[in-house]
Amino acid sequence: MKQLKQRRDKIARLISWGHWFTFFNILLVLAIGTLYIEATEAPGSALGVLYLIINWLGHFAFLPFVFFIILIFPFCLVLPYTRVLRGIGTLVASFGLIALVADALFYRQYGYHLNTYSLSQLAMDAETVFAGASFVILIGLLLVFVVLLIFELGLANIAWKRLDRLQAKYWGPSLSAVFVACFLGSHSLHIWADAVFYTPITKQDDMFPLSYPTTAKTLMSKHGLLEEQRQEATENLIRHGTDIHLTYPARELQCARVPQAPNTLIVGLAQFDDQTARAVQQEFATLTAYQQPILGHRNLESALFELLYALPDLYLPAIANAQLPPVYIEALRDYQIDVILTQQLPTERSPAALTDFDTQQRPNPSATIEIITTGQWSPELQQLIQQQLERGNQIFVVGLTPHQAKGEQGYAQQAMQVNLLYSEYIPLQAHPLALLTDIMPTVLASYLNCVDDAKAYSIGVDLTSKPRRLPVMTSYGDDLVVYDQQITSVIHADAVIHSFDTTSLTPLPGVTPATPVLVDGIRKLKRFSQEREINPVDE
Repeated sequence: MKQLKQRRDKIARLISWGHWFTFFNILLVLAIGTLYIEATEAPGSALGVLYLIINWLGHFAFLPFVFFIILIFPFCLVLPYTRVLRGIGTLVASFGLIALVADALFYRQYGYHLNTYSLSQLAMDAETVFAGASFVILIGLLLVFVVLLIFELGLANIAWKRLDRLQAKYWGPSLSAVFVACFLGSHSLHIWADAVFYTPITKQDDMFPLSYPTTAKTLMSKHGLLEEQRQEATENLIRHGTDIHLTYPARELQCARVPQAPNTLIVGLAQFDDQTARAVQQEFATLTAYQQPILGHRNLESALFELLYALPDLYLPAIANAQLPPVYIEALRDYQIDVILTQQLPTERSPAALTDFDTQQRPNPSATIEIITTGQWSPELQQLIQQQLERGNQIFVVGLTPHQAKGEQGYAQQAMQVNLLYSEYIPLQAHPLALLTDIMPTVLASYLNCVDDAKAYSIGVDLTSKPRRLPVMTSYGDDLVVYDQQITSVIHADAVIHSFDTTSLTPLPGVTPATPVLVDGIRKLKRFSQEREINPVDE
């Protein structure tokens, strides 16, 4: 019985040591966390600054505590040996701190956090400075790790030797309560900000590593809290849904080259009806028809824009005014990949920057992407595709504008659908719905491996990747359309919503998409638009 009591006392003492050791590491982590704050744009409002402070305190206090609970606390119960635990605690803290320091320095340089791709990108960028630079960085990190290891070992020993003095302090529980209050307060404040689209707070979501702030979506749907404010803010967001404050790209592209990239021919046909598609497929047995719905655009120039820029047409005026070419062009040219555009369609509203496309190949390009846009199928086009197939190049042939059947709802899938033929060896997945904005991300996946994948330069998705989930929102001029499994909803600029059954096209009066669907859809569409601050009480 006495031995059991001694063991319990020993375990309690070790747990107390772990708490103080974790507390001192929280102070270190908070100091490192200021590197993220200093490298990020100011929130822009007093409430945003308040959230930044309590989020900084709560988040960086939470991280060491979680590591203590998961990696140190169990050993206090299983291996209640002082030296063993101090060694484990030292290693865990040292690895955690060196990872945080490396991530903070990387974030300050590139604006995003470390991942498997960014490590290789860092090494590539370092080698462009001088040969062996990546090795120097590795040696530097190892030296920093050794310094941290020695420091943490000393900290662990000091916390153990002075544990009795520390346990006599009364400010420990008070500071712990402050950290807990900040953690809960930051998440509660973020729920409100997400509910009413308060951007000075929500734009901080990606600032800190391993940060997953609580959103309002589940809370709203389950409990209806803040529903009135959210409804007002939702209507406000819809009214400004097609307003674009262009930030294209949102940040500089960070892309690595995919080795052994193929040559590609993309043909965009203004009209590519079912009969022509079947005839082409009979002529070229190696071309496969995409079996899932792929939607075109009723306006030819908008369709052309969506194909080339991989952006919905709501960006067309802003891109044209700014005279910006597709952002992926520069990344391709950096790797000696030619992009050739042969355009035979009217381009009165199209960005004049499209003329910046290469009109002829370099002497020795590493690969070539040729894009031809024309009115309809022709013998010359048939001969060109034959030549490309004989050379082993991959082919995409897609319609741009649909042949709309009379009597159907204007934006129904049946009315907007076009045909897509592609080389049979390209592993396209069965997405429930595809758009013209998905073509270039699918092609570029064979050439570029970018941070955030296609999200770095497009609203579309790579059709060879994991199938997207419905609902999907896209734009047609000033109208936004939500395609879901059973319901299609058209959202007009005045926030009026008309819905109809996706299959039967029967009007559904009073039916609207769920608020989270509208919010997520608009936010995704406006990825390359600097969101203005939305006040929930504004009209």
